[in-house]
Amino acid sequence: MIRKRLLWLFVLQILLVLLVSGLYLQHKLRTTLEKELGSRLESLAAVIAGQTDGALVSLLSPGDEGGRVHKRLQSHLAGLAHAGQLSRIVLFDPSGRIWLDSQNRAAIAEPYARFEFDRLEIAATLGSHNSQSPLFTGHDGLLYKSAYAPLLADGAVIGVVAVEGSAASLNRVRDMQATLLQIGAFSLLLAIGLSWFTSQRLTRPLQQLRRSAERLSRGEWRESIAVSGDDEIAFLARTMEEMRKNNLQRVEQQKAMMAGVAHELRNPIGGIELFAGLIRDEAADPDSRQRAGRILKESRNLQTLVENFLDYARPITSRPQSCRVSDCWQEALDLLQNEISAKQVQVVRNGDGRVWADPQHLRQMLINLLLNAVQSIDRQDGRVELRIAQGAGVCTLEVSDNGRGIPAEQWEKIFQPFFSNREKGLGLGLVMVKNLAGANNGAVRLLDSNVGGSRFELTLPSAGKKE
Repeated sequence: MIRKRLLWLFVLQILLVLLVSGLYLQHKLRTTLEKELGSRLESLAAVIAGQTDGALVSLLSPGDEGGRVHKRLQSHLAGLAHAGQLSRIVLFDPSGRIWLDSQNRAAIAEPYARFEFDRLEIAATLGSHNSQSPLFTGHDGLLYKSAYAPLLADGAVIGVVAVEGSAASLNRVRDMQATLLQIGAFSLLLAIGLSWFTSQRLTRPLQQLRRSAERLSRGEWRESIAVSGDDEIAFLARTMEEMRKNNLQRVEQQKAMMAGVAHELRNPIGGIELFAGLIRDEAADPDSRQRAGRILKESRNLQTLVENFLDYARPITSRPQSCRVSDCWQEALDLLQNEISAKQVQVVRNGDGRVWADPQHLRQMLINLLLNAVQSIDRQDGRVELRIAQGAGVCTLEVSDNGRGIPAEQWEKIFQPFFSNREKGLGLGLVMVKNLAGANNGAVRLLDSNVGGSRFELTLPSAGKKE
């Protein structure tokens, strides 16, 4: 996830740099071209003003259109516009009334269209200063620029010479800006596609490694870790795989040792149980029978512990079939009836369902969960409840009690072998539930636990589609 975010950030930074650089270059180019165009137009306006007889122009009045003087002056302006590659030359008085138009589009005394827009620039020109207008868009949708020079007569400013030039080069810059934006958008889409493809190639091994680490953290050591390549990720995967094999080997060795010890203990414990029973039956006084009974009870406890060790060390082979949960739950109740009656615990069941699992495994898981719940209850109104919910493909079994609960700091340890918060607990009951659930494609977890009791959830495949 971190590498993917860094990759995205790197790609976005590159795109941002390219986009900002392109826009900056476009802005500098536009500014430079506009400045050069403005200087050129100001120079032409000044030259035209110097070649124009201001006194003669000021004599023109409405109705002089088509006269000899007007024709000569208009032809002169048209020649200057053609020579200077100008779009238009206009001469007007300080109030903005036109005297001459090189294109002969405006009549004498008609208002100059740009007078209001360029009022500041025209005012500066009437003060004997050349000036230029900002860029503006003409009727044809293209960019234009105007420059103004004072029109003199006898050394006095009597009007303004306005020259309008096409900003064709700036039109190309504007088109270039649109092209840059299109290239930027295309590059962004391309970069997103490439970064997604690259990130998938980079992060897929990390995601697989993450899932493997999660399995190891849950104690699932059977499934191997896929290793490919020779980079840092592959090195980490190989290291984790070696750790998994070593830990699995140690677990198997421990189980083998436990199985061996348990087998060696079964015969002596069986002999103790046999002779304690004979002594109890043949004892003449009550004290001797009581002592023999205690020996017999403890020997049976030892026998139970040995059987638990053997069950934990024995390889789990699942033979799944369709099982009704209520039937296995009833068998668990029958086997634990003495413990339930001794504590006067009320056991209830809500719902029913069928699961696809080994029936012996299901019965053992329910026995362990029920026994764990009963042993946690130290109150007269003890209650254990099994809720069964049949879903699509999954059957959920929730076992809850109102016992003393499990401290929060122990939640992560309760499924570890040999951990128990009871003085004489072996710590294999919940471990067996976890192992048996995994062998049947299920899972068990602690939903909640506090002073009001605990809730365990066992999920198994539903048998609805298997029958």
